[in-house]
Amino acid sequence: MKKVLYVVLKNTPKAYETLEELKEKGFNGTLIGSNSLRHMLEYYPEEHHFLNLRQLENTDTSESILCMFVWEEEVIETIKEEIRKHTNNFKDIRGFMFSKVAEDYEGSN
Repeated sequence: MKKVLYVVLKNTPKAYETLEELKEKGFNGTLIGSNSLRHMLEYYPEEHHFLNLRQLENTDTSESILCMFVWEEEVIETIKEEIRKHTNNFKDIRGFMFSKVAEDYEGSN
């Protein structure tokens, strides 16, 4: 059964090292730069009602990285173990992760 693992990591050089190691082990995924709602409202107060595409596309100022991995359930467990190890259970790199069943999956990894 396919699952989707969602991982949010604070945007740091160590987070990129973690992702590089996952890539070297053959785990491909999708990355999106992101910001928390709190961060956006604090740093862009004049634009708090609307976000423009420039803000969403500009990954240079993103405070976090959203990673999505779609794999078989047992592979997802391996990726989670790697992330726990590299983040020291999210103590060295702040963030979180969760997974959901991919009910209607089509495509390739």
